[in-house]
Amino acid sequence: MKKITLLGTLIFLANFTFSQELKSKKGENYLPEEKDYSLSIDAAPFLNYVGAIFSNNGAISPSPNSLANSPFTITGKYFKKNDFAYRGKIRVGLQSQTFRNTVINNANTQVDTTYTSDTKKASSNAINLSFGFEKRKGKTRLQGYYGAEAMLMIATGKTSYSYGNNFTNTQTSIFTTDFDTPINTGFQSSLANTRIGEVKNGNTFGIGARAFAGVEYFILPKISIGAELGWGMVFRNTNDGYFRTEYWDNANSTTKQRQLTKAGGNYLGIDTDNTGGALILNFHF
Repeated sequence: MKKITLLGTLIFLANFTFSQELKSKKGENYLPEEKDYSLSIDAAPFLNYVGAIFSNNGAISPSPNSLANSPFTITGKYFKKNDFAYRGKIRVGLQSQTFRNTVINNANTQVDTTYTSDTKKASSNAINLSFGFEKRKGKTRLQGYYGAEAMLMIATGKTSYSYGNNFTNTQTSIFTTDFDTPINTGFQSSLANTRIGEVKNGNTFGIGARAFAGVEYFILPKISIGAELGWGMVFRNTNDGYFRTEYWDNANSTTKQRQLTKAGGNYLGIDTDNTGGALILNFHF
């Protein structure tokens, strides 16, 4: 089946490879021009769709994805000249997720069992930016390009917990959810005399630089498919965070908190990227 899909894709692309005309029959330029803009997405869903047309399974409508090498990232270009473009990438991610779990109510004094709920709320944010340039070569619909770009990353995250049962003088061990242990009905709960109140990740700051080279073939006016390889360096540093627990202090008959450091760290990497050969679909306008 994979051979059939690949064959269909190659047949589709072959229809465009015999002509090297730089204008369509309507007089439209195939290649990008000065003051053009460009947006890029992952080409794989579209190629799979075309290839599936030639298979027995039929084709599923493609869903545009972010670039395979930079997930959830918007990528664009501005052509200062016909053969020179500025390029940028941006990702602004804000996430928040809440989990609830039902537990036995320790405060209940009735014969029948009653329940309350515990809550876990996890939030995170990430900002990735890059800016660079590319120089283009080629006088046909097959274009080569090369260039460099710099990258910046900022990220952080926090998880907070709230509980339906409270410690008291008479209930120093209470039903509490273990949100790290899922079960069929939600999460595991058991009697506990200490529990997590909050986990704060340290702020992460990263910088990088990358050189790249790639090729594009313009299958339609201002629409190209291409591939890109790069080599670069990335440095990330994560500050210390903390996690806070709460417990019952028998000596003082009160709930107390204990805060411990969540160690940070750093990372340095120098490597090639996109070695999986991801294909990129580019739209110029």
